[in-house]
Amino acid sequence: MSKTIKGLIIGISVFLVIVLITVSILMFPLKGKTYDYDYWYRDKPYDINDTIVLEKEENKDFKILIITDLQFNDALDLCGKADNVYETVDTLVTKQKPDLIVITGDLVWAKFTKFSVIKAINKIDSYGIPWAPINGNHDGEGNVDLAWIANKYEEAENCLFKQGPDNIGGIGNYIINIRENDKIVQSLIMMDTHASRYYDKDDENMHYDFIFDSQIEWYKWAINGINEYNNSKTDSMIFMHIPIPEFKTAYDLWQQEGGAEGENFGIKGEEECPSYINTGMFNAIKEFDSTKYVFAGHDHLNNYSVMYEGVRLTYAMKTGDRCNQTPGQNGGTLITMGDKITVEHIYVEN
Repeated sequence: MSKTIKGLIIGISVFLVIVLITVSILMFPLKGKTYDYDYWYRDKPYDINDTIVLEKEENKDFKILIITDLQFNDALDLCGKADNVYETVDTLVTKQKPDLIVITGDLVWAKFTKFSVIKAINKIDSYGIPWAPINGNHDGEGNVDLAWIANKYEEAENCLFKQGPDNIGGIGNYIINIRENDKIVQSLIMMDTHASRYYDKDDENMHYDFIFDSQIEWYKWAINGINEYNNSKTDSMIFMHIPIPEFKTAYDLWQQEGGAEGENFGIKGEEECPSYINTGMFNAIKEFDSTKYVFAGHDHLNNYSVMYEGVRLTYAMKTGDRCNQTPGQNGGTLITMGDKITVEHIYVEN
């Protein structure tokens, strides 16, 4: 056998080994660790130290930037196809200078997402700004599970993510309190809306999941605890991925009856895909009269914001062009907390 042929065989063998190792790394599913020490019960005393507290400077606006449904994946990211999405985020962060970044789900979407998760976390963490993600219905579909992603979030220096109580459903039910002069001025309730499920053994298709009763009870407990800490009723916001059914009700009512000038804004580009059943989350919101804003992602072509029974229901603006985007509808959603709270979409050309 000539040296040339022998060298060729060795080269091909090395190449095949590298390919095999790469494929194995990509395809081998990775599971993370969930924690069983954070057990919630209704009579558990509310402790502000169990929550995340961010300090707001007196007489200075506090800005929250929502980005959503970025939907990275390994195949496209390794080919450099994520650049425009990252450019959108760069533009938003540079121009808006937020105090907090919230991701309302679907950071990734595909069968292979390990490298995309790591790259996205490193990128967002590099801004040096506190950031708080929640899970979307696609985040756990890849070759890394939600617990693995949660572990990576928790390792990031500036990420505020907490897995939350392990007995109320989901990974990532947690609270961020905004405090000014030792008083909580706004509580941000982060809620996991899960993914999809078969509702009946005869179902041919899966339907979107819902907020569990245990999560609603946890929400009520949290609002009561925050009010007791403040010795007064405290305002709050809820961030979720899959919208509650009242989003559709609110939009339809707006179209039928209109609203005060400038009160509602945004567009509906597709039919809403809320939780398949209504478990009463909005009833709890109304009962406790604390939450005045609910933000969701999920439906990429919708970005409407509507007042409904005293609560503003807002679809955050989709960030990036991955998977179903209306041309021109790219950017993020900015919440500004000052003398009053304003909500606006920030458009970025792509």
